[in-house]
Amino acid sequence: MSDQKKITEKIAEYLSLQIADLDPDAHLTDDLGLNPAEVADLLDHLSQNFGIIFDSAEITQVKTVGDLVDLTEDKLLE
Repeated sequence: MSDQKKITEKIAEYLSLQIADLDPDAHLTDDLGLNPAEVADLLDHLSQNFGIIFDSAEITQVKTVGDLVDLTEDKLLE
């Protein structure tokens, strides 16, 4: 299974959605209705599951599900 698929599964799991219902272009706050605390919890969920750390400068660039998948995948390659 690809890292991208694993990451998407963890995001869907956190949001209680099916992977098929998770659009990479969906905006975390506007489309999914996450508030800043929920976005932080989602990032923490990914950090714990993948053993990575996000820095605040990177986090501010994340707007969509696709952005989050890409950032997480990049962190796994570091």
